[in-house]
Amino acid sequence: MTILGEAVFAGLKRNCVEIELARVEKVLRESDVSSTASRGVPAQLRVRRLHVTGTKRYSETPGEETELAEMETAPIKLDWTPNDGVNGVGSGANLRGKSSVLHMTMWALTGRSHLQADVVSWVNHVDAEFHVDSVPLFVEFDVEGGVPVGKVEQQLPSGGRTVLGTFAAEAEFESVMGSVMLERLRLDAISVFSKGVEIEHTWPSYAAALTVHADKLDPIIGNENTLKTRILQMFVGTSWASIDAQVATALNSLMFERDEHKAERQAAVSVTAVALERAEKRAMNAKGVLEEFDLDEPDVDTVLELASAASDRSREAHELSLQLMTAEAAASDVRAHLRIEELRQQAAVEDAVARRLFNGMAPTVCPRCSTKVDAERYAAEPATLECSLCLHELDLVEHLAHSEPDAGSLGAEDLPETETEVVVDPLEALRGAVADAERGVSGLREKRRLAETQLREAEQAAAVGRDKIDSARGRLKAELELARAQSALDTLREAVTDKPGVPALDEKLIVLRMASNLTKKWVKDDQELLLESVSHAIAVLARRFGSTNITSVKLKGNGNMDIVKGGANTTYSGLTNGEKLRIKLAAVIALIELGHGKGVGRHPGLLFVDSPAAEEIPESDLKTMLEAMAAVAEATDLQIVVATTYGGMLNAVLPKDNLLVATGTEFVW
Repeated sequence: MTILGEAVFAGLKRNCVEIELARVEKVLRESDVSSTASRGVPAQLRVRRLHVTGTKRYSETPGEETELAEMETAPIKLDWTPNDGVNGVGSGANLRGKSSVLHMTMWALTGRSHLQADVVSWVNHVDAEFHVDSVPLFVEFDVEGGVPVGKVEQQLPSGGRTVLGTFAAEAEFESVMGSVMLERLRLDAISVFSKGVEIEHTWPSYAAALTVHADKLDPIIGNENTLKTRILQMFVGTSWASIDAQVATALNSLMFERDEHKAERQAAVSVTAVALERAEKRAMNAKGVLEEFDLDEPDVDTVLELASAASDRSREAHELSLQLMTAEAAASDVRAHLRIEELRQQAAVEDAVARRLFNGMAPTVCPRCSTKVDAERYAAEPATLECSLCLHELDLVEHLAHSEPDAGSLGAEDLPETETEVVVDPLEALRGAVADAERGVSGLREKRRLAETQLREAEQAAAVGRDKIDSARGRLKAELELARAQSALDTLREAVTDKPGVPALDEKLIVLRMASNLTKKWVKDDQELLLESVSHAIAVLARRFGSTNITSVKLKGNGNMDIVKGGANTTYSGLTNGEKLRIKLAAVIALIELGHGKGVGRHPGLLFVDSPAAEEIPESDLKTMLEAMAAVAEATDLQIVVATTYGGMLNAVLPKDNLLVATGTEFVW
């Protein structure tokens, strides 16, 4: 029994999938998936010596065509012995061999050449020495017609050497270095299945991630986007990272096989198996829908009471509205009667005055003394009831008696209730009725306003209750759907159990899917705290490298990065190339610091930086970066090689023993 096999078996059992443990172990074994894993422990890799001999051919008149016989020749004798810490390879101009030193070192280290064809033709012999955890490894080869022929040796404790492998071709050279370095650096091959082809990335892919090129800044870790996640997991030291890669490769391969042979598979797979897959998806979807609902149960009685209260408030508001309409109509009628009565009495007074005073005559002077009667005095007679000539009070009772309204003109409600005649002033009675009607209208309006406020509150409370009821109905519907889906799934599983077994292809797919879910979770759980430490270190180093406006960095498990720059959120891809270079260098050094400080990870502590000034890095900024890298290197176990045209600046920052610098137009080698 293995750790992964038992975990897959338990996970399948929790999901009611019965596959024997022995079958699970067999699927994993046949899929080339390791079942145990351990946290990576960093191994130290150092370049101790690079010796190259040959003959270079060059023209003293660049840009002009030169025959081979006319080209200048010069012997190559490169003998470079870099130290721990930061080493500088520099020149005063481009195309003077500084980058070739890095390429030759990587050729000897990986067996894969990135040199130009003409440079390869110049080389006769390469002799390199590397140390892995202080154990010397010697790579020595001749170049014959551009083909490397040589051997790899390891120094024994007694002082002698043992041959680890020989090679006589480029592919053999790469294979030998891969087997030698992967084992000693405790690195696992990374398998990737893409477009029907399984590709195994070995030592050259890791070694490429040890070099930061100024023109290859898109991936944060390494130089290939397709590998950045896997290489990050390996360098962080995440347990199960290599196992997760193996499971992913096996699963992708199986899925490709299913897609390639879909027609054949559809004919071979039983209807029950297809229905089982659909039932599993249905049950999974039903679970997802159910999880979206609130688990709180609504009080149905309370919701019904709220709805009933809202209905009562609505009825009360409606009744009050009707009462208000009736009261306003009645008040309007009473006001109309009052106006008619006021007009009638006014007309009666004016008529009585006119009759009393000469039957409506309007004398302008007194007939006795000829005193003039002005218009104002005459106009005041209806109001003062005094004669405008003699100022004697007018007796209008007799005249007004003829103008009183008949009893028949009054409504039945105006008639006296008893035989005792009660004299009532109709004008005063109507005014009292108007006041009473207006008070009634005002009271009803206030009641309706309060009723409408209570209605709104009741309706809001009822709406909240209805929403909870609707949610409960939806949850009930989801629960019923889950119950039906689970019942159908259980029935199908019983049917499958009664058969000889799940089809082999589907069984393998089920096991690998469960294994993938487990390893991904284990990797994520394992690397979260490590990535948090690395992210903090990246931010600190980026500021030391000159990007002072970067305040926060979050390196994710997929090799992407969130950044807070100048108070704004951005990502690694949103940075300038100069900022990317600083962040990328900071990320690699932070990974090395993590391995050095916590004893985890698989980064060997070796870093090459090729032409950093090519990406918007001024000499003063590069000087700041070198000084910061030198300080980190002094406190951390690492070896850094920086190749740049700022040779003078290298001389000013680094110790003489750490320099390989050509001045002016001279060649580095």
